[in-house]
Amino acid sequence: MNQEQFLQQLMRLEDGTIEPEDLAQLEAAMRQDPQWRALFTQTHLQTMALHEALRSESFVGTATPKVLSMPKRVLAWVRRPVAAMSMGLLLGLLGASWVWSAASPHGTSQRMASLINGGFEQSQPEAGFPGQSGLWSGDQAETDDRQAIEGRRSLRFVNTGADATDPTGRAISCDLFQIVDLRPLKDHLSEDSQALLELSASFLDARASGSHPSVTFTAQLFLFSGDPAQAKDRWPAMGRDALASGAAFFTSLGGANWKQATARCLLPPQADYAVIQIAARPDVRPTKLQHLHADDVRLTLKTQPALPLRVASR
Repeated sequence: MNQEQFLQQLMRLEDGTIEPEDLAQLEAAMRQDPQWRALFTQTHLQTMALHEALRSESFVGTATPKVLSMPKRVLAWVRRPVAAMSMGLLLGLLGASWVWSAASPHGTSQRMASLINGGFEQSQPEAGFPGQSGLWSGDQAETDDRQAIEGRRSLRFVNTGADATDPTGRAISCDLFQIVDLRPLKDHLSEDSQALLELSASFLDARASGSHPSVTFTAQLFLFSGDPAQAKDRWPAMGRDALASGAAFFTSLGGANWKQATARCLLPPQADYAVIQIAARPDVRPTKLQHLHADDVRLTLKTQPALPLRVASR
């Protein structure tokens, strides 16, 4: 497999058109040859760093910036980046998860109480995209008292579903959402510091080790300005208009071990609310979802001195 063939396979994975035998070949290539893992990692790190730098450009300070330099080969490929599922594929193979992060020894953090029922101990999830903040809603899922990493219950993903605003679309994953109101935070943020939101979620693939197909677990957050009540009629198309976003993924073949995914993104001052999304997505479809769980979902606010970025090409 040459480099062009490798990237073509990744793009087919993004489009959802990859055949099962091609997916197996892609997984085998990255297991056997470190050059493909290195290329995949380098491309995604630089693509996501560029993505976050461009999103944060409107609210980053004017201090002397650090330069993020992008090789020509990677810049050419950024026009068609591999999507979340393929990133999760590599991270699952490596046994780790990578997310963009910014840290400071002088920063502070606090868990946000505005994310409701993060341990799924209370009410059952509702159907459809949420129409208000403070509740879990989405595709078919239910609480389960047989598996939990925190408290007595967890969420069990039951069935994939299509988006309500596009009922003819493909049902490729089981997605759960919660809207979080960010407006109460604005009085507590300083103009001299950057704020970072961190979303963490624990996932369990309770199938036997080595089960097929692989399943990609996802934790994502999207930040928007405006009225959160309008999100229900605009999702998922509104995702492209997010002020900022962050995502973390990993792929599992079973094994009954809880693993955590942590996503981070900068909090722009004009952000009014966040859409939190957790999901389980079988990497070969159609597939019945079995023994897939989520628990202990947390949203944390971290503040730190401003770290401005500027993008430069060469």
